[in-house]
Amino acid sequence: MRIVLAGALLLCMGVQLSWAWGREGHRLTALVAEQYLTPEAKAQIVQLLGKESLADVAPWADTYREEHGETGKWHFVDIPGAEAKFDRTRDCPLSQIDPKSPWRDCVTDRILYFEGRLGDEMLSAKDRAFALKFLVHLIGDVHQPFHALGDNRGGNGIAVSFLGSSRCDSYNCNLHGVWDTMIIEDQGLNEKKYTEKLLQEIKDNQWERLAGGEPTTWANISHHYAVEAMVPNGALITREYVTAESKVVDAQLALGGLRLARALNRILVTPDTSAVQTASTTAPAATTQPPPQ
Repeated sequence: MRIVLAGALLLCMGVQLSWAWGREGHRLTALVAEQYLTPEAKAQIVQLLGKESLADVAPWADTYREEHGETGKWHFVDIPGAEAKFDRTRDCPLSQIDPKSPWRDCVTDRILYFEGRLGDEMLSAKDRAFALKFLVHLIGDVHQPFHALGDNRGGNGIAVSFLGSSRCDSYNCNLHGVWDTMIIEDQGLNEKKYTEKLLQEIKDNQWERLAGGEPTTWANISHHYAVEAMVPNGALITREYVTAESKVVDAQLALGGLRLARALNRILVTPDTSAVQTASTTAPAATTQPPPQ
């Protein structure tokens, strides 16, 4: 049972529209991934990003989105709360830029799209670096549970009080923002200590065995977590809620890092040994995927 006390809360003006894991969450996912990269993948990342690390570029796509609103829907997938799993036709709209494109505008499609772009050695280094930066960010996004829920704009429309306060940093608290930043901040760990904690949890729980999979499965699992963590408008987010859900946050940050590393290790190999030819021109079939096991 989720322990949530419904309380009176004034509907706040100027609620922040949260986008994904906050800056720190995206950096943590990338910092975990960096620990699992092969030497070959690391070398190619240096060629593409120069002095910047994966962690440095991880939050970039949110900044890019500010001036390129057409990329906004790439960061999430709107699976209705009443549905158990993702359906591409229902939940992933046609491309806003090119409605005839085989690639649709949701995070599951765009992860595959940018995997293909990153692995296409006929593209310029600039275009491949662009794809890499988006891929790092979007794999983080799909692991934020409220990026796989369509209800109330992924929780952005649910005003909450976090541990007794209606203010979360500089904005009025909403459920999505609590998951983006506040649960992470509440742990009181600096970046180094938090990364060490996640790496230790990976070892203790043998999460390396879960490093595979594909975006639809990851979205279905995130959706399940979001449905379970939903609260009513005006709810008080209690200490008990934060303690319980911080375990989900940590697992998703860690698994996002493992899966990002697996994808990059698969893609960034030398041409003669490359096994990845993720379709750059062929989109996934518009079928419903099986639910997570």
